[in-house]
Amino acid sequence: HATEGPGGGVIQGSASEAVLVAVLAAREQAVVKYRELHPELSDSEIRGKLIAYSSDQSNSCIEKAGVIAAMPIKLLPAGEDLILRGEALKKAIEEDVQDGCIPVICIATLGTTGTCAYDDIESLATVCEDHNVWLHVDAAYAGGAFALDECADLRRGIDRVDSLNFNLHKFMLVNFDCSAMWLKDANKVVDSFNVDRIYLKHKYEGQSQIPDFRHWQIPLGRRFRALKVWITFRTLGAEGLRAHVRKHISLAEQFEKLVKDDKRFELVAPRALGLVCFRPKGDNEITAQLLQ
Repeated sequence: HATEGPGGGVIQGSASEAVLVAVLAAREQAVVKYRELHPELSDSEIRGKLIAYSSDQSNSCIEKAGVIAAMPIKLLPAGEDLILRGEALKKAIEEDVQDGCIPVICIATLGTTGTCAYDDIESLATVCEDHNVWLHVDAAYAGGAFALDECADLRRGIDRVDSLNFNLHKFMLVNFDCSAMWLKDANKVVDSFNVDRIYLKHKYEGQSQIPDFRHWQIPLGRRFRALKVWITFRTLGAEGLRAHVRKHISLAEQFEKLVKDDKRFELVAPRALGLVCFRPKGDNEITAQLLQ
């Protein structure tokens, strides 16, 4: 918040909240823009045309955000490598525009729940820029690895997204609940959520260096989550946190080797960060028995 420009960050409770804030803000921005082009339409008529997109590998909270926001989220088929790319999004947007729908937002995932796959942010960003669609990135798990130079590939295209979240209560040793959210233009969220009452007015209103976070979130009040972040960072330091993430990755590499060396098992997806997806060879019933 100390730099020039309209961007900023806020700590939400969870990735679910961050995704919902992005979906709601994108929805309201789309209504405003479309109403300017078609003043003959009411807000409700416009909202009935809105549609959003994500991968069929995305977390359940994304589909839930669509339910709460009363906006259908089309789950697009990921590729054989379980990655969502721009081609699939482009095809879906073009078909929906022809059908009279208004594309609003695409929620990409860095580190899907099932296999920790990374959607192709650069190709998705290109499509979103071409069609004026909000691009949000849910990096709830994998976002902690942004801090590692050896994981720099994860950051490709991040400078082109409209919003991003990752959970400090996963890789970063902060107690639940604590999800960091960044916005390229915080005004779009503030404008969407701003409800002023006389009892909420204060003398610092309008000062950009003092964000009024009630406009950035669902609830009015806020927990002091920043304190536990500060304590964790001051106690462990940047290198201590990086060492913790590297330790998880190293343990996963060891486990991956054990799976490969055991003829009873097979990998079902490439290892990603601290996640190894494997199964016993044979019928799915054997996998179910092992899981039980």
